[in-house]
Amino acid sequence: MSFFDYLIVPFGYIMQFCCWIFPNYLAALAVFTILIQLLLCLIFGIRTYKNTLKQAALAPKVAALRKKYAGRTDQATRLKMQEETQRMYQENGFNPMGGCLPMLIQLPIILALYQVIVNPLRFICGIGRFDSSVITQVIENFKNAGIQLSGDLRTQQYEILRYLLEHKADTAHCTELLGGHTPSVLPTFSIGGFDMSLTPEFTSVLILVPILIFVVMVVSQIITRHFSYQDPAMKEQQNSLSMKIMMYTTPLISVYVSFYMPAAVGIYWIYRSIAATLQQIILYKLMPPPTFTEEDYKAAERELNGSSKKKKKQGGALPAGEGGEKKRSLHHIDDDDDEPAVTAKKPPALKEAETEKKEEAGKDQPPVDPSEAPVIKEDKGKRRYKKR
Repeated sequence: MSFFDYLIVPFGYIMQFCCWIFPNYLAALAVFTILIQLLLCLIFGIRTYKNTLKQAALAPKVAALRKKYAGRTDQATRLKMQEETQRMYQENGFNPMGGCLPMLIQLPIILALYQVIVNPLRFICGIGRFDSSVITQVIENFKNAGIQLSGDLRTQQYEILRYLLEHKADTAHCTELLGGHTPSVLPTFSIGGFDMSLTPEFTSVLILVPILIFVVMVVSQIITRHFSYQDPAMKEQQNSLSMKIMMYTTPLISVYVSFYMPAAVGIYWIYRSIAATLQQIILYKLMPPPTFTEEDYKAAERELNGSSKKKKKQGGALPAGEGGEKKRSLHHIDDDDDEPAVTAKKPPALKEAETEKKEEAGKDQPPVDPSEAPVIKEDKGKRRYKKR
């Protein structure tokens, strides 16, 4: 048993419990999806959303910085803007990468959930839960008994479950095929006369499952975006062609894969998209992001300008780059952020020439008569001049 299996098994027990309560697999799958989404929300979702709220609270300051450097694309200016933005984030306790770690942690959990769904015979029914070789032997038993199975392991498990449901009255025969193992639960996959353990086909009514996958995933992305904080700079990119292509790429890939999987797996994708969208709406309603007026943005600009002037008076310098050199923009608007310029020293030859020029100018002037020099006479703190 691999380390990844130890992560899958607990979720298998949860799904098994749901199947005990609701014998119908689709109903149990709906309850399972809600429980798991609630668990992920309490552990990761709320923390990630609060980090997003911190970013939303800094929107006026970010807008003021972007306005300050608007229209300037040289490398030095871009580096300077990034440094000021990062410094502002640190001062306000916002970590741009704070939402990445919970998402990375959720990735193996989502993969584990997927394995529970595509391997129901092992993780839900409990046949070979801790030993994958048992499933391989069961498949061989079915083939040796002349029971036709498809070539895909994930589809084979659903086909075996369907066979066990059809022959559940013959307990001895089923136990022999399972190598002496007895399933903990045996959920049904039919709803409204349609067997969700079958693979969707264009000639079957199950073709509705891939269609619903595409529609639900696209609509979920649109709704989630509406109930999420969007960086003002990213809103313009949302309408770009590349973003529209990305919005439809994932649903189309899911549709393609759904034609090679049992319809029940596609139903799980639909459930999960709906649950994630509802989670986002609920968090948005309970903790709405802050809204700002035009005056708030102007106040942020004044604060930014005041901070720049204060640094100029204090002689503060911006962070230096590699080699101790300050990153300077090619634009004169950055002059207020730089240190006061130091007066350059004159070369010795130039200083001697200026001295000789002053001496020659002094020779041409007539001598001053001492009798005509003014004399200062103090009178009660006042000064006046009198000629002798």
